[in-house]
This record gives sequence, C-alpha cells and structure tokens, in this order.
Amino acid sequence: MQNKWILLGIAAVVIAAAILITVCAPGLTPATVLRDGETAAGDTFMLANQSGIALSFYDRALTANPDDPALLQKKAEALLRTGKIDEAELIYQGLRVTEPDNPAVLVRIGDFCVHRGDYTAAISSYAAALAVEPDNAKTWLREGDAYLALAVTEYSARQAGTSSPLPAGFLDSLQSYRSAMADYAKAQKLDPRLSVVVSTRTLAASQFEAGGKYQDLLASLKSTL
Repeated sequence: MQNKWILLGIAAVVIAAAILITVCAPGLTPATVLRDGETAAGDTFMLANQSGIALSFYDRALTANPDDPALLQKKAEALLRTGKIDEAELIYQGLRVTEPDNPAVLVRIGDFCVHRGDYTAAISSYAAALAVEPDNAKTWLREGDAYLALAVTEYSARQAGTSSPLPAGFLDSLQSYRSAMADYAKAQKLDPRLSVVVSTRTLAASQFEAGGKYQDLLASLKSTL
C-alpha cells in the first residue's frame, strides 16, 4: 500500500512538472518531459533497491521511444535486479546489434555467457570490451574470472579422465590459469582496491587444487549477475 502511494505521488509530480515546463519552455513537448520524468523516477527507485517499481517507470518511458538504447539498458538492469535474467539478456542481445562497440553492453553479454557456463564466449566478449575501454579494472577482473572458471573446468575434465591424482602444480600449467592470473594483475594495477578481491580469487583456486569442489568455485565466479 505504501508503494502505491509513493507511485501516485511521483506520478503527480511528474505530470505537474510536465505541464509547468511546457508552459515555460514551449520548445519542449509534454511527451518529452514526461519521458524524462519517468526515467528519473525509475533511476530513483533503482537507487532505493525498488527495481520492480523502477521497471514500471522505464516501461512507461519506453512507450514514447521504444528503441532508446539508454532506456533499454536501464530496463535490462532493472530486469536483472528482479531476477528476470532471460528477459534482460534478450534486450542486451538486441543492444549488441545496435551498439556493437558499447563496452557496457559487451561486458553484460560476457556476464550472461559466464552465467551459462560458456567461458570461451565470455572471454571473447570481455576482450572486445577491453579493446574499447582498456583501463577498466573491473572488466579485467571479469575476464580473469572467466579464464579461471575455464581453467577449473579444464582441470576437472582432465582429472575425471584419469584414476590417478593430477601432479602438483598442474593448474598452474594451464594457459587459461596463467591468463587469469595475468588479468588479475592488470586489474589490481589499475585499481589497487581490488587487491582483496584478487587475493580471494587466487586463494580459492589454491584451495580448489588442494581438493576443493569445483562447483563451489564456479558458483562464486558466476555471481556477477
């Protein structure tokens, strides 16, 4: 009930602002002002962790311009917050066609690939994002996670194919593992605040090789979405 009154209050403010601005600035149309107001309201609710309400405002804003890439991305993020991963991915797949060089879109596409366990595709998408935005530490971290997940998968597949334990240091010998460590080093160099995160990743990899469950490590690396 409280959310209902909040919605009604914001809607009234948006409508009043649309009327007032239209009178004061004839060059602006009520539809444009209303769209911007609904977008701002959606952003506010996202900050307040009310993604369901935010989604309703983004949908209203998209009525006037259904192909607006910025609004579509906002809607997709709200869908992710509400757990609608498949719907969000559909939007991002469309955005990848219309905005192929948008690093934020490419990163999200990589996140979806990781979520599905397609680590090779994820690495490709993160690499494309880094080609556009090479100083983004968090993207280097994500690519490192994808490489580490690939390394763990390769290690587990190799272990499953033999009755004998793999030799010590076998994980370190994998190119995917070395690529993960290189990416982590780049991420940490660009943003030293990520040192704790990087240390956690490397510790988890060591614990895995010492006899941990690879499912647990993969689950921790898939938490980006």
